[in-house]
Amino acid sequence: MLEGFIGALPDLHSAEQDMIAQDEMVAVRFVVETTHKGNLLGILATGRAVRWDAVDVHRITEGELSEKWAADDMTAILHDIGAYTAPWLS
Repeated sequence: MLEGFIGALPDLHSAEQDMIAQDEMVAVRFVVETTHKGNLLGILATGRAVRWDAVDVHRITEGELSEKWAADDMTAILHDIGAYTAPWLS
């Protein structure tokens, strides 16, 4: 899935907003901005600007990243490329 995103959104830039750490867990909230320049989940390039919020949670074990969970606002992505409008956005 990540490979499909990178190919479709090649100028992807993320900016960290918050970082919280406790014990071996680190949570990062960030904003992602890019341009839809390739096939994304079967949707051809639109050239539209795309912006969404995301949260990643990392587990650090013995100084190494051992696990990662990612949550990206797919509704925002699909809305920005014109593929979907959620009822609360119409």
